[in-house]
Amino acid sequence: MLQKCSQSQKHASQSQQRFFPAKSFSTYQPVIKVTPKVSLFDQEVLITVHGLTRKAKVTLQAWIQHEWRREKVVFASYGHFVASEQGEVDLSKDSPVGGTFTGIEPMGLLWSLAPLPGHPTDIRLVWKDVTKPCDVHIALFPGHITPSDSTVCSEDPDPRPMCVTTASRWMKAADVSRVEIKEGRLRGMLFLPPGEGPHPGVIDVFGSAGGLMESRAALLASHGFAVLSLAFFNFQDLPKTLEDVQLDYFEEAVEWFSSHPAVREGGIGTVSVSFGATFAMLTAMQCPQVKAVVQINGPPFLIMRDLQRKGQVFVKSVQLDLNLATNTKEGYITKDALLYSPSDLLPMWKSSAHMLCLVSDDDGLNNPQWIEELRTMYPEDRRHLIEVVHYPGAGHLLEPPYTPHCRACMNPAEGKHCVWGGNPKQHSEAQRDSWQRLLAFLHDKLR
Repeated sequence: MLQKCSQSQKHASQSQQRFFPAKSFSTYQPVIKVTPKVSLFDQEVLITVHGLTRKAKVTLQAWIQHEWRREKVVFASYGHFVASEQGEVDLSKDSPVGGTFTGIEPMGLLWSLAPLPGHPTDIRLVWKDVTKPCDVHIALFPGHITPSDSTVCSEDPDPRPMCVTTASRWMKAADVSRVEIKEGRLRGMLFLPPGEGPHPGVIDVFGSAGGLMESRAALLASHGFAVLSLAFFNFQDLPKTLEDVQLDYFEEAVEWFSSHPAVREGGIGTVSVSFGATFAMLTAMQCPQVKAVVQINGPPFLIMRDLQRKGQVFVKSVQLDLNLATNTKEGYITKDALLYSPSDLLPMWKSSAHMLCLVSDDDGLNNPQWIEELRTMYPEDRRHLIEVVHYPGAGHLLEPPYTPHCRACMNPAEGKHCVWGGNPKQHSEAQRDSWQRLLAFLHDKLR
């Protein structure tokens, strides 16, 4: 599926040279194997080590370089292992005896990545350029060490790595096309899977960060969907703030996209998170072309800003009272600071669209009870249209599988640091499960 191996391997080799001395001081010739070495971001890989002495104590360390708000940040993870009698380590079978994850976790080195000590911790890993891979470097060290003792933090480390490899993780399969969209007011990026089609169509919308975020759309297209990654504010000539966003814009997007020759007739789906999920619900209520809605941690009512349609206020918003929020060292927890009543809940049951609600129970922004209240509002004969899945220990930012967990960072909508919530292990489990449910739901409803 992925055709860019040679370019990726050349890029990886150059990255390794910056971190590792050419000379090795090991008597043995251990090898780290990642299978496959080039993969989609949501694909599980097998990580093994061969060629060690029996019962050798070693450290596997992974890291990536990331740019966050113009700052270079290194995310790192590690696991302490004891080799088998055959001198091997297999992450699909072996538990670390120490490190950033516990238990048998084949992808533990990836999902437990976190900013290195000394780097900012309030960072969300957002892979913005889907035309390039996310290169994950994996090194093997003798003994049990931490990243602070290794090459990531020192140009002359002791001990030096025994070997190193790089796994390239892609958000977009090589045969998925990427086309910029400027149609009327619409701004975004269209991703089309290979083949003549038509394909099941999905509009992908993010939340209060604004701009254009392509990663999830590119990954969805790699699973056979035609996907429009739709920007709706703070991008090119679109409105600069949420206050100026109108519902008509989303309706225009549905009309244009559902009639696109590459999109299968009979209805489209939406995937949306946070503020974007609220807009997606409102759009489904107005547009019968929307058959399936994936609602990821979005409030089932409008928050903070009234929404206009055709130049008039269409939906009044629920206000945030920061006096009711909890202010912690990490940031604000606002899930109990919204002044709403049951009448503010969007009457989604009036739409014929099926809705899958993915709810993180440790969300610092949204109270998981909101979606339960919405479900109870559905008449009995329409309750089959809503499915709710709860994830204990997961935070607000449910991303595709193996995306590192971000517990707190700046919330652009509120201009303050907010606690997204969750803990790394349960959040990772939620991301894996929710992604599979999301794909199955869309394939089922858009047949």
